[in-house]
Amino acid sequence: MTFKQNIQFTLRIRLFLFFIVLVVTLLMILIILLLATGNITAGLKESEDFIIKEHSDISVHVSEFYENLSAEAVGLANILSFNIEGRLKAKGLNVNDIKESPALIEEILSNELNQVLIYLNKSKSSGAYIILDATINNRLPDSDKSKAGLYIKNMEPNIVNSTSPTIYMLRGSSNIAYKNLIPLHPEWKMEFNVDNAPYFDLPTSKSFNAKGSISKLYYWSPALLFPETHEELMMCSVPLIDSEGNVFGVCGLDVSSMLFKLSFIPDDSMYQRIICMLTPIKDNIIKTEKSLFSGGYTARTSLSNNELNVTIGNGNLFTYSSEESAYIGYHEYFKFYPEQSTFSNERWALTLMIPQEDVKNYVIHENMKLFYICSFFMAISIVASLILSRYYIKPIYSAINTLKDDPNNDVKTNILEIDDLIKYISSREPIKKNIKESDSNSIILSEFLKNLKTLSPAELAVFNLYAQDYCAKEVADKLFLSINTIKTHTKHIYAKLYIKSKDELLLYVEMLKETGKY
Repeated sequence: MTFKQNIQFTLRIRLFLFFIVLVVTLLMILIILLLATGNITAGLKESEDFIIKEHSDISVHVSEFYENLSAEAVGLANILSFNIEGRLKAKGLNVNDIKESPALIEEILSNELNQVLIYLNKSKSSGAYIILDATINNRLPDSDKSKAGLYIKNMEPNIVNSTSPTIYMLRGSSNIAYKNLIPLHPEWKMEFNVDNAPYFDLPTSKSFNAKGSISKLYYWSPALLFPETHEELMMCSVPLIDSEGNVFGVCGLDVSSMLFKLSFIPDDSMYQRIICMLTPIKDNIIKTEKSLFSGGYTARTSLSNNELNVTIGNGNLFTYSSEESAYIGYHEYFKFYPEQSTFSNERWALTLMIPQEDVKNYVIHENMKLFYICSFFMAISIVASLILSRYYIKPIYSAINTLKDDPNNDVKTNILEIDDLIKYISSREPIKKNIKESDSNSIILSEFLKNLKTLSPAELAVFNLYAQDYCAKEVADKLFLSINTIKTHTKHIYAKLYIKSKDELLLYVEMLKETGKY
């Protein structure tokens, strides 16, 4: 007997196992469907939807904010250019005369201070400035890198909610500051150091002989550390141009790192270490030292002086990696300039990203939740299978036990197949009863066997043929004897076995066969 034949299962166990196999099969089908549709990593799809939606929301606000600042900076340049040229013409001068008169420089700056303050407040920027292509003292060493001007800073970075910003003078004449009750900034200097200053050099150099509207000449600098300060910012510079096309300086507005951080805080409900970054992008490489950041942790410190390589990640997301770290996120190119702008070829991107390890941990956490839910339903299914199998088998067990006690009891289970089986078993009971009665007459059968041994060989041969239900003539033919001889043997057989007919002989033979004794 094999091992498989040794294993026996009750009907209840078989039904229980059937339920378990059914549940496991359904769970496997569900998991396969989730894998096929990509939903098994529910956390990753949810993260992608969250990042893209949050990026879209922030992008709208950033775009509106920078478009407004660009327009305000252009407006400031127009009014300053008009005012300065008008006052010079009233004196019989032109913009080229500014370089020759320090007194004229201070007069111009003093007259235009109010316009700078107006645009600072109106634009909600963190700073406003005017830089003239002139210096108070051109005899100083490197005087060509020192430019006179005004730089007014708003010391309340959350100026979006501020109605009366606290202003300081970062650059400009201290006499102008004192006369207008403007305190000097702790990092105040008299003039601007424009050595390696793209916010001054690029707008002035690109604007010579430029044609068209001044709105196509403004320039946004990448994030930079303003010279001789600890101030990190982006500057929108617009050239100051007279009616003859002469460039005599720049003016503009700035966005400090603190203003950007407080104005564009990403939603950290799903990820605490989420980063928003505005940066120039070239050849799928982001230079983080030229970026402004906002986010839930010190992203600027952790990404300082890194180059992030941008590659396509899962779904619509991107991977941003350096030697030290890797991030997952999404970016779209940010449009700073109109189509015909002098600087329209510069590409910027607004990026929203999260440390890769945070996304992996979130995906693992979400998939573990899915695993726990499946395990919970599996446990419930096992308990339900136990209860259902017991409930299903109970009437069958009850019917079987009733039949054991009373075979003639016509018990009903309301299960069609089982009721038919019980009916059949009940119909077979009389046969079983007869068999038991014949077993009780085993003494008579034993006596018959004893008498059978008294037959002669010739008589035994005739008996065996009669047992096979041959008639007298057929027995005679089989044994090649006369019919009279067969009749004589038959008479002796009946006498020795105490029977009176062939039918009685066959009855004893049948009984012997049923007991296995013949």
